[in-house]
Amino acid sequence: MKRRKVFDGQRSVILAIFVCSLFVNLLVLTAPLFMLQLFSRVMTSGSIPTLIALFIGAMIALVFFFAFDSIRQRLAVRLGVRLEASMGPDVMTGLVNDLPLREALGTQPVRDLQELRNFVSGPFFIALLDAPWSVMFVAVIFLFHFELGLIALFGIAALFALGVTNEILGRGPNRDAATAAQRANRTAEEMLRNSETLRAMGKTPALTHRWRGQSMLSMVFGTAAADRIALMGSLAKFVRMSLQVGIMAWGVVLVLRGDLSPGLMIAASILLGRAAAPVEQSITGWKALMSVRQSIQRLELTLARADTAAAKLELPAPEGHLAVEDLTVILPELQNPVLMNVSFALKPGASLGIIGPSGAGKTTLARCLVGLKEPSRGHVRIDDASLGDWPADQIGRYIGFLPQRVELFDGTVAENIAMMDEAATPAEIVAAAKRAEVHNLILTMPHGYNTPIGPDGERLSAGQRQRIGLARAFYGDRRLIVLDEPNANLDPEGEEALARAIANATARGSVVIVVTHRLSLLRRVSHAAVMEAGRLVRFGPARDVLEASTVPMTQGTTGDDKVTVLPRRAAASPKPQATRGVL
Repeated sequence: MKRRKVFDGQRSVILAIFVCSLFVNLLVLTAPLFMLQLFSRVMTSGSIPTLIALFIGAMIALVFFFAFDSIRQRLAVRLGVRLEASMGPDVMTGLVNDLPLREALGTQPVRDLQELRNFVSGPFFIALLDAPWSVMFVAVIFLFHFELGLIALFGIAALFALGVTNEILGRGPNRDAATAAQRANRTAEEMLRNSETLRAMGKTPALTHRWRGQSMLSMVFGTAAADRIALMGSLAKFVRMSLQVGIMAWGVVLVLRGDLSPGLMIAASILLGRAAAPVEQSITGWKALMSVRQSIQRLELTLARADTAAAKLELPAPEGHLAVEDLTVILPELQNPVLMNVSFALKPGASLGIIGPSGAGKTTLARCLVGLKEPSRGHVRIDDASLGDWPADQIGRYIGFLPQRVELFDGTVAENIAMMDEAATPAEIVAAAKRAEVHNLILTMPHGYNTPIGPDGERLSAGQRQRIGLARAFYGDRRLIVLDEPNANLDPEGEEALARAIANATARGSVVIVVTHRLSLLRRVSHAAVMEAGRLVRFGPARDVLEASTVPMTQGTTGDDKVTVLPRRAAASPKPQATRGVL
């Protein structure tokens, strides 16, 4: 598959900008040619009609210059808008669906889109478009006089060498500054996301100090890069002004020798200033150029991974057979695996309760089952197809997930149940709420399904957010439903409703997997599994597993009563081998 580039599909706009740049730079010759004609014709003949004719001709040319330059500016703005509009959905989809990419880049590609649009719409992009035409102006100066052309050529070459030096000296500090800035931005996002906890526990200064250290590192690298760019920019201005002084001085020598007219001397000085200006601006704006180049690289990486994911063949709708084969997750920063050789299988209509102490790997397993964590080894299969072989958008329609921390969107209850799907019908939303046993709860809210919940569901209690998240997990035709501690914030009535919802889902043929610590919920599932230190130490019918387990469980919903079941671990296997279709 051909790797998509950032500017793919924009050829017509880029060609139009190039044509406008051609006419703009040709019309720049208006001023030096007008000056030449004044000295060679008007001042020698003293003809006022000739002066008027030349003036009218120059003004007509400048009107065309204004028109083409204005059109070029407008086209550049529209190119920036087209780039962001065309790539935005693919970039956002790629970040949402590609966990490793999101962990590596965060939301930086979204900011890269805005930076690219601002760059293309800004003056520095126009200066880059004018830079290649400097060769044409130098060629015209050669036509005036060979020696003046050599001076102009030497000056442009010196400016180009400064630009290359600027790139070499500033590449490392700019890259380090960008990396440090990304780290500081992530810390800031985490602080704002957990601002209530920080404020309540008085840890705002500590986290602010951490963010300040990362931000200072970015500023140190950024300052080093900016100093080098500023030095090269000042040196470029010095070279340009020295060139104009030099070409004027040597032009006077040529005039005194009779080899050049005064008009050509002044015209050559004007052309040299025009030829050197875009090169000088490129040097002073080199930091923006390097920054946008890194943005383009990140965007092309994001687009490539999004295209790879989109190229996956859509498979038949799944029936819901789930098989976990030797699932292993290893994190580089941890010495021991988070999950190690986890294997089990479930048929459609089965329900599984996963128990175990904190840190046993239950949440990691739940995230692997829904594709939010890529295994280091092994597979999660749905209907014999590995989860990674399914197109994310297709398999996502058949997977329901309730994480430990329920994140809701700023909208109504109905919009959150449907995950902001504009194609969702009221009947589908109500059906999902009824399947999750939250329909009556929603009707007690001020505006029912149209109740706005505020940013992140701040107008709801923790239990209400969890139950709305549960309805979201049951929305649509879900064949696999994974609930990570769904009853953590539920009262007895809510927990009983959850148990009925799980029973109804399994009756429809869905596989329901629940991570929980409460014995009352485990009694309502068909199978149970015990996790310890990342391993599945027991798996089978719920009654048999609970009788043989020593894992502390909470009885009821208050968490006051602890139940410890008598041990029967002699037959436990550290790596149970279950075959799909057996259980």
